[in-house]
Amino acid sequence: MNPPVDTSAFQLAGVPDPEEDAQLAELEAEARDYVGTRPWAKPISEMLLAFGVSRILALFLVRFDEPISWEGEEDAELWVIVGDLPPAYFATDDSPNPAEALETYCIFMEDWADRVLNGDDLEGAYPVAADPTEEHARMLKSRLEFIRQSVIPIVDAGRNGASAH
Repeated sequence: MNPPVDTSAFQLAGVPDPEEDAQLAELEAEARDYVGTRPWAKPISEMLLAFGVSRILALFLVRFDEPISWEGEEDAELWVIVGDLPPAYFATDDSPNPAEALETYCIFMEDWADRVLNGDDLEGAYPVAADPTEEHARMLKSRLEFIRQSVIPIVDAGRNGASAH
């Protein structure tokens, strides 16, 4: 098992705008439901908002009461992304901070979209909860471009001591 993710630069909660705070709470509920439906799910001890933009995306670090066993791994925490994009979860192994977690998400989703656009087999791609159509692939690539150009730099700046807002 990996050491716990450092949460000191997380956005967490208390967004100054009550409407945005309520929307992020809805995304948290969506993330809890998403994780809770997985066959390996264990009780959640903490769900920490690493970064969120209401109605667009929220990245959570989910910590479990006891380590989960899935895909031959054992983890006490996972990243979960929900919002106006396909939800996903993955281990923190190669993504020890929110900026890297968002980039990992982009890599997984871009692989799926590229396979769809190229007419390639989806076996081995991250399972995406969308029909594998050209339209969905292009929409997803557009969102990934936004995440890479507009979100990751903000998250990374927050990690390096600048304000996340």
